[in-house]
Amino acid sequence: MIVSLEHVFKYYGADCILRDVNAAINEKDRIGLVGANGEGKTTLLNLLCGLLQPDSGSITGLEDRRFAFVFQEDRLIPSLSARDNVGLVLDREHQELAARYLSDLGLAGWENALPQELSGGMQRRVAIARAFAYGEQCGQDTVYLLDEPLKGLDEETAIHTLRLIRRWVAGRLAFFITHDREQARQIADWIIT
Repeated sequence: MIVSLEHVFKYYGADCILRDVNAAINEKDRIGLVGANGEGKTTLLNLLCGLLQPDSGSITGLEDRRFAFVFQEDRLIPSLSARDNVGLVLDREHQELAARYLSDLGLAGWENALPQELSGGMQRRVAIARAFAYGEQCGQDTVYLLDEPLKGLDEETAIHTLRLIRRWVAGRLAFFITHDREQARQIADWIIT
């Protein structure tokens, strides 16, 4: 299956954020999106998953797909523990994925902590765990949309997390936004700048 973007335009008021975007993406490609702030990278992810619609042009090949999204903001619910924030997107049969992904991300022992009891980097890893647990639950057809997933992580934690993400998205369609070209090179089959 090919994901096709044909003559995609997106405006915010009079400002053209995406101008005549065209691409043919294979089903298992990992795409790195690298660029300065305000160039439309996040807007593109939002278009791919249907949170936004193009003002003109079309995006095809993603119909009936599920999306596992790591947003720029962690979007954790303050009154829920780390485990419950991950488990919120899981059905009953897949709740064990929450503990497994939290553990893989170095958060074993913190499952019952509330977001305000966690550092910013720990909160970020809870958000990553949530997306990947949901993606595993949904199966092989999941599309991963990762908007600066390593933001706020110290160097050692970022390296470990990047290795995990690279393993978890192997053979899956994934879009990875970063300002770091080296991170993009380590994940992506090809990079759009």
